[in-house]
Amino acid sequence: MSRIKAIIVGVSNYSIKGARDLPFCRNDIIAIKDAFIRGLNVFPEDIILCGSSGSVTLNAFESSLQAFSNDTSEDDILLFYFSGHGANFNSNHYLALTDDFVNTQTIISNFDAISAKSKVMFLDCCHAGNFEVSGVANIDIDATVDSFAGKGYAVFASSNALQSSYPHPDNQTSLFTRFLCDALTSRFIIREGKKSLHDIHKLLSLMMETWNKNHPSMSQKTIFRANMGGTIFFNVEDYHPYATERFFFDSDTYTIRSVEPIHTSLAKRYSVKILLKVPMSFSDIATINHQIVDRVKRLNIFSGPAFEKQWRNKPANLIVCCFGLSETDLINCNYICNTTWVDETQDKKLWYKTGKNYETIDEICFFINPYYDFSKQFTAEHTASKDELIAETKEIVYRMISFAEHIIATYNSYLNDEKGETELIDAIKIIAPEIDMLYLRETNLDIPPNDIAEWCKQCSFIAGCIHDLSLYYSRQAFLERSPENRRACMDIAIKQYYKDLEVLRKMSAEL
Repeated sequence: MSRIKAIIVGVSNYSIKGARDLPFCRNDIIAIKDAFIRGLNVFPEDIILCGSSGSVTLNAFESSLQAFSNDTSEDDILLFYFSGHGANFNSNHYLALTDDFVNTQTIISNFDAISAKSKVMFLDCCHAGNFEVSGVANIDIDATVDSFAGKGYAVFASSNALQSSYPHPDNQTSLFTRFLCDALTSRFIIREGKKSLHDIHKLLSLMMETWNKNHPSMSQKTIFRANMGGTIFFNVEDYHPYATERFFFDSDTYTIRSVEPIHTSLAKRYSVKILLKVPMSFSDIATINHQIVDRVKRLNIFSGPAFEKQWRNKPANLIVCCFGLSETDLINCNYICNTTWVDETQDKKLWYKTGKNYETIDEICFFINPYYDFSKQFTAEHTASKDELIAETKEIVYRMISFAEHIIATYNSYLNDEKGETELIDAIKIIAPEIDMLYLRETNLDIPPNDIAEWCKQCSFIAGCIHDLSLYYSRQAFLERSPENRRACMDIAIKQYYKDLEVLRKMSAEL
């Protein structure tokens, strides 16, 4: 079972010539340890703390790092934190320990070489942004989404390559660490019991941007670089989603496959999917429709507690029934007819439509699908081979995922002030035509067999999201959208991409 393991280094006392002591670094490591425990559910026994005495020698640092490296498994998430002096020598960045310097790029490389899947580094020191991240995440066609998502490393730096990092004037910690702890422990970014590294990054960046606007003389540009596939989702609390009740009923002539709540604040409503087991006339369907209404209208099935509170133990006001002749009909929403029943509280003139393909039989309004046979034949003729469709879908979606990671890496360089907006637009312009082509191919794939329909649907979701990533910094968007709107839309699309990728990871593991 994977665990989160951390090594926390804070250097307050220095014997290096010219390096003044930094008493607040001792407070930093106490604060960050508490933030890891409270914010990410790291077990105290999985944390190595270096610097409680104020000093961290090169020998002690290397020994701790080796012990840390030896005590990891492939599925672990590793965290590295450093607070102390940082300096640039001959274009390279170094972390200052009590008695010596260590090359930051070497530490990153050694950290990356550890077998654990996911690694995150936090560097709180002067000129911390003077480092490189090797490559951009690319998913191999023979890999699984599970092995790709979260694999790699990410580095947060408190300042860019030329800036100093400051202590917080009102808090006995460093400025960056103060806001990092706030982001790590924030409950605002918890979703379904999880907290993502992406959301931690966005909240931390927002806090630092706000600080910089109000304190320009102590401005620090937070730098974030990663070669990680997707992001990391930390399980931070138990999550008990609202449990929607399920209903199933089987008879000799029909089966109720599902009853879905579609309630509003004005009416209690259900959508019911029914599989017909024997041939029936529409008059026969109207008869069993009344039976179905009687069977389901007093059910208590809800999508959330608010609707449960409002409608519990009250009869339904409206019931829509969808009738299919096969499982494939129900999965592909190709119904032979849809019916609507409403009670006396509803306006029948609104719900009981008239005109072509509509008919009211025994007080049930029917929409009779004129294209049922055509759709059924089309589905039969264009349902793909399972193995062939999986292979083709993976080839398309995996290439799109690799493009998405390149776009996000370039966008992060833009947010780091390392690329201008024009450079970002030009970089996306190069790969946008291929994303368009892949997206068009995905939308024209054959119909999936029933057992992989949900997986294919999720692949379509993520393909659409990746296509969106290529749009917000296009030439057209540059002309039609404000800078604030472009950034807001891109941030939303990236967040959705990470969410869709996590869902696809879980589904692919069960494929």
